[in-house]
Amino acid sequence: MKGLAVFPLLLICTPILGSNDEFFLKERGDQVVVNAFAKAKQHRGLFLDALEGRGSENSKYDYYGAYLKFTEGETVEYLWLGDVQKYKDFYIGVIISNPRLLEDTKSGETIGFQASDIYDWQLTEKKSGESLGAFLICSTSEDEYIKSNGFTCEL
Repeated sequence: MKGLAVFPLLLICTPILGSNDEFFLKERGDQVVVNAFAKAKQHRGLFLDALEGRGSENSKYDYYGAYLKFTEGETVEYLWLGDVQKYKDFYIGVIISNPRLLEDTKSGETIGFQASDIYDWQLTEKKSGESLGAFLICSTSEDEYIKSNGFTCEL
């Protein structure tokens, strides 16, 4: 589904990031979203292990992204962070989504967070260019988009 579909309460960003961000609103408790987040949480250890090895010569990945929940008052928006890395006993990343509803949260800001704050995640393999994770993208995008953009939706 392209464009904007309006269902009140909860903003979920779609896979297209940057200046051409598309987005859609979903109701809280939407089962597709709940299932995607549950699958991301189930496999979050893979992402965290990859972050531990980031920068080593054995690292298989060259992109590390995390999907976090941001709240300002009653407004909730989920945004992608890129360049995610471990820093001391927490993680940091740069907001790469363009916030549509939030006023104080801006693209380009560096954010610190805990592993438990990660709702979804994405790794891109150096050799193949295929993306692992991105469970919400896999659950809400058309097969053609998934295939043409190198997403591996089954782990």
